[in-house]
Amino acid sequence: MHQEILDPALRVNTSGRRWKRIRLPAGLLVLGVILAIAFFPGPESGGGETVAPAFLEVWTVSAEQERPVEGVEVRVLLSSGEELMSRYTGPDGQARWEHGGGNLVVRVEDPQGRYFPQEQKLEKPGEAILFKLREGVSAVLDVNSAGPICLSADLVPQPIELPWSQLDEQPRPEAARLSMPVRAEVEVWPMEGAVIRSVTRADGHLDLEPLPPGGVKLLISAEGHVRTVLDFTLVYGKNRLGQVVLQPGGTTLKGRLRIREEATAVSFRFAGVSVKVPAEVDGNFEITGLPAGRGTLLGWSGDRELFRLPVDVEGSVLDLGEIDPELVAANR
Repeated sequence: MHQEILDPALRVNTSGRRWKRIRLPAGLLVLGVILAIAFFPGPESGGGETVAPAFLEVWTVSAEQERPVEGVEVRVLLSSGEELMSRYTGPDGQARWEHGGGNLVVRVEDPQGRYFPQEQKLEKPGEAILFKLREGVSAVLDVNSAGPICLSADLVPQPIELPWSQLDEQPRPEAARLSMPVRAEVEVWPMEGAVIRSVTRADGHLDLEPLPPGGVKLLISAEGHVRTVLDFTLVYGKNRLGQVVLQPGGTTLKGRLRIREEATAVSFRFAGVSVKVPAEVDGNFEITGLPAGRGTLLGWSGDRELFRLPVDVEGSVLDLGEIDPELVAANR
């Protein structure tokens, strides 16, 4: 199929002859229009500059030997902790892929357990991120519950031998208050590196590795118990942290945010650690198992802080009522 093109203004040339008609394929005409749009964009296109895709480029090297490390998992996370994508570094220690920018966190983890995890914020799209990986240490601990756990002959099919000889010849009570293993969540907050999260086995035992050497805080949480924070100094080799006994109870902190913009999460900071929970659509929130004492409540919209409010935690339930984030922020 052909389309006839004839410009009336050019039908007669200067010599008086008629201009010859030209026939072009319709496909060629369409191609010309596409090229014109591509190379001569309109004023709203921003001056015709082509926007190059942004690439996330991550390099991992050994801090001791300054050599590339292959097989390290590179994870890209939102500020909420949700994972967007992941890659493994190649023989050159590099992982690279296209991304759309935004406020992201890059976390590296070694599946072989040689190097402890690290995190960095992605400040500028297109800039390379370098991780110098360091060998980690290991730790072991056991988590128990202080009870009370009442045992009776009706509930226990087999006799239980209790260490009464070690209890200063005290008479046997009808119900025993014992320390029993409990499944707990453990978070390691190091001075250097990323927060490491794990869960104990059903018997309360947990092996943690790799961890960064030096000072760390352990946040240990179990349902129905007070969240406990302990300080340890880890050295190279296996660190035996002993037995941690959690006390039943804790304060439930709750309230409701007056929504003018969507709040995605609420966190409570205390003793150098933080507990973060998602905010419900209607603004209600609840954080359980808090220890008594002073802390700070923070509201979040993505990774942007909406407010922070000092709180004195006490009692079994502390209801803050309705919180206006804008008013709290203004009063600061």
